[in-house]
Amino acid sequence: MRIAGAVLGLLLLLAGCTSSGDSGDSDEPRAEPGDRCRGVSHDEVRGRAPSYGAKRLRSYPVDHAVCAAYWIDHADDGFVPQGLALRGRTAYVGGYGWVEKRTDRACQVAKVDLRTGRTTGFTPRIEADVYGGRLTFCRHGGGLELTDDGLWLAEAERLWLLDPDRIGRGDPVVRVWRIEPGIKGSTLLIHDGRLGFATYAAEGSGRMTWFALDDVRRPGVDDLRHDARDATDAGVTGRGRVPNRVQGITGDAAGVWHSSSRISCGELHGPGRREVASVPGAEDVQFRGRDLWVVSEAGAEPWIDEERVPMLLRLDRATVLRARSACDF
Repeated sequence: MRIAGAVLGLLLLLAGCTSSGDSGDSDEPRAEPGDRCRGVSHDEVRGRAPSYGAKRLRSYPVDHAVCAAYWIDHADDGFVPQGLALRGRTAYVGGYGWVEKRTDRACQVAKVDLRTGRTTGFTPRIEADVYGGRLTFCRHGGGLELTDDGLWLAEAERLWLLDPDRIGRGDPVVRVWRIEPGIKGSTLLIHDGRLGFATYAAEGSGRMTWFALDDVRRPGVDDLRHDARDATDAGVTGRGRVPNRVQGITGDAAGVWHSSSRISCGELHGPGRREVASVPGAEDVQFRGRDLWVVSEAGAEPWIDEERVPMLLRLDRATVLRARSACDF
């Protein structure tokens, strides 16, 4: 009986170590035995550290769950991370360039090598002829998703499709859609054949608006509306509510997860689960096997509170899901 029990225990352990995330990339960076996970020091953060802020990292409830962390090279130029998409050993981090006037904050996308931490491509401005006869630039850039179609980037009034291989190498715009007022692309999720926008609300719950991905992708469609009027429109297929302060969304086999935060605190809301602790200033998030990837704006110069929080982090998923949130929003 002892032998049978030992064999069963070994099988369960092996099953628990099997990746179960959305990605099947064989070359994705994984934690090694003994590195799952102990946190990182300031000197262990990969990439070029920004010149501002104290040269020490902020403490928070899940800092011991961090497996790896990264700076974005353009932090000193005012880059503020917002969105995240992963492909193999590359991270695409979307955000905006900080200026005082909110309507002048252009969407930006950084391409990061997860092995070295180097920023290997950077697009400082994304623009196209959206309304006829004039160029319109993308503003803020709240959410990123990556599919076979390309890199999807959401902002309040438009949805952009980019060629990920052209980040930092010329004009990446493949296609753009206008979003009808009342539907706001604060952040973005593509999951189970649907494309969804969530709206940020500082108090009370925000809104979730869903479209069928095939409707959005259909040739000739360039408007996302509450109700489709003609063949050039995609209409809403579902609505819901999201937690307050939602900054990012991801999905797994269990359903949809929401990332909520302010600069001093972050939490993750799962389907049918209590809130768990996350990273201060957490924006977009993504599960990948045993990992939770997070981008944070708490380390960006406009929002930093002396001690630093890396802009991109990989955490042990199981440890995070055991950590109770202490946020009071």
